[in-house]
Amino acid sequence: MNDYFKTVTLGAFTWKNEERIALLIDYIRKTRRRWLALHFLLLTICLNFPVMFQITRLSPNEFFSRLYSGNSNFMFNEQENENIELSGPQSQSQSQSLVPSPHSNYGREVLLPTLAFLLGVMLIIQIAFYLSAVFLLGVSRMNMAPLSFKERFGLSVFSSTLPVLAASVFGLFLPTVHIIVYYFLIIFFVFQRSKLCPNG
Repeated sequence: MNDYFKTVTLGAFTWKNEERIALLIDYIRKTRRRWLALHFLLLTICLNFPVMFQITRLSPNEFFSRLYSGNSNFMFNEQENENIELSGPQSQSQSQSLVPSPHSNYGREVLLPTLAFLLGVMLIIQIAFYLSAVFLLGVSRMNMAPLSFKERFGLSVFSSTLPVLAASVFGLFLPTVHIIVYYFLIIFFVFQRSKLCPNG
């Protein structure tokens, strides 16, 4: 775990220093794959946080209205009226009190599956982006000292700590746009550090 925290620190706070970049690569070699996977998952959660935060702030009516491009109040009121009419005019007041709230299971049956789905989509996007970055990093270093897949992936992941924090704050004001900003920052950071790696 000590190696993991040292790698995170070097990845976050190393700039144009070839010795520290070389030390970062050395720590990436020592870092176990499970710590790489953990940091990758943490990056994904942080990047997805602004979107999840905006969704959880929506009321059920606003959520369904945006999801179905309509007014959910009308849908719920129509459902309640049908339930009341089925019970007959004599017991209308009693049936109205027995109609369950349409929002009673909103968190468990609607909100949580939606958040899980969004996290899954973000995870797929992250995997595709980082695999592409690792591939392009390997191509760019064809005339330099080669780095292994683990070293290139680790360089990309551990260089993402500060960018993902900055993008998450930015995403609180412009959600989804912050994802594009984040990826541009990662491309800049990773390829700049690649040039400072030992032997180019």
